[in-house]
Amino acid sequence: MNISKEVFRAYDIRGQYPEQINEELYNLLGKALGTKILEVSKIKKVSVCMDGRLSGKSLKKNLIEGIISTGVDVIDIGMLPTPLLYFSLYDLDIDNGLMITGSHNPKNFNGIKMVINGMTLFDKYILELYDLIISKKFESNGRQGKIIYNEDILEQYIKKITADISIDFPFNVSIDCGNGVTGAVAKSIFSAFKINAYIINESVDGNFPNHPPDTSNEKNLVQLKDEIKSNKSSIGFAYDGDGDRIIALKGNGDIIWPDQLMILFSRSILKNNRDAKIVYDVKCTKHLEDEIIKNNGIPVLSRTGHSFIKKAMIKEKALLGGEMSGHIFFADKWKGFDDGIYASIRLLEILSNNENYEEILNDLPVSVTTPEINIPFSGNNHFTFMDLFAKLTKFDNASIIDIDGLKIIYPDGWALIRCSNTSSNLVLRFEADNKSILNKIQGIVKKNMLMVDNNIKIPF
Repeated sequence: MNISKEVFRAYDIRGQYPEQINEELYNLLGKALGTKILEVSKIKKVSVCMDGRLSGKSLKKNLIEGIISTGVDVIDIGMLPTPLLYFSLYDLDIDNGLMITGSHNPKNFNGIKMVINGMTLFDKYILELYDLIISKKFESNGRQGKIIYNEDILEQYIKKITADISIDFPFNVSIDCGNGVTGAVAKSIFSAFKINAYIINESVDGNFPNHPPDTSNEKNLVQLKDEIKSNKSSIGFAYDGDGDRIIALKGNGDIIWPDQLMILFSRSILKNNRDAKIVYDVKCTKHLEDEIIKNNGIPVLSRTGHSFIKKAMIKEKALLGGEMSGHIFFADKWKGFDDGIYASIRLLEILSNNENYEEILNDLPVSVTTPEINIPFSGNNHFTFMDLFAKLTKFDNASIIDIDGLKIIYPDGWALIRCSNTSSNLVLRFEADNKSILNKIQGIVKKNMLMVDNNIKIPF
């Protein structure tokens, strides 16, 4: 078969079904992953899960067939959010997990997130799988692996979080599952805390009939805003297709962006953990770093991507990590993986411990920001553009951070331009003290982009 190397991305494998991602590839991928488990993991078992995408069932079947052909045993935990796949590794005491998911991408996409020997695979480790599939140098321990079915993970997850967290929040909460896989678990989890939750788009439907499963696009939050207004909810939550991202909304419909949530979470954690390290990605507001320092924490800047955040958290022994995209990781009294629903519960815990919870939400530093601005390229040519941009451009009176694209920092604002690792797009974001400065910084970046390619269409 013709295997597309471009689906082997920086922190997962992802592409269009069936053109790039299909059953034959997943059978070979299962053999490659089984081979890796035999090579590096003491435990020759792997937990396998899928989200609610239409292609998930057949892809999982073929992935498992490939894995067991190497002699590795599979624990099939069914259809659950990605965070519950991560939770299953701790609950089952194994260190290998595979999540078949297209995350927030359109309905014709699918992919896989991988943990092998306790490490979330990224970059070169994912490319090693590609090389192994091409060479077909698969290993086997001389036996056929077993398939073990486990239907207890959700029950164990609820038991664990209700033991660690106490919530008294007698106000309405609205939740949009977006027809993603969180719809299979949200009611059970929020009911366990006796939270009065109004859930929309609860049925798991891989066609995503109401809106795409991308919470970072404000257009996809319109239904939730209407639901908050209709039910007079005090707060609302939206999750992406596989449940590892969160967006929160205030009772008036205003969005609390994930980097603002990180300010609230960092304040809470640093109360009892002076000098704790907190990891965040290059897209986050400058106010997050300021707040971490102000509250006696240590800020750690990371590349964007859930694998890179996890890697940095492990290296730095950080208690909290987060991305602007909505991945938030708790390692204070949780296990350090990204979990949209758990982040919701932690926010409700903070709010329920304060009589004036609305003040907490409103007392967040404000600047002028843009949402993520995506500029599409064909055939992953955004990487070529970014290489040229880094070499050819110069920004006077600015400091540059180049760990992930270029973050161009001025005294009163910044611009970020980087390559998406999940789609063929350039991603830009801007922040400034006021609109005039924002426009000025955008103008500088636009001028430099056109210098690299004067045919590029720039939406600002």
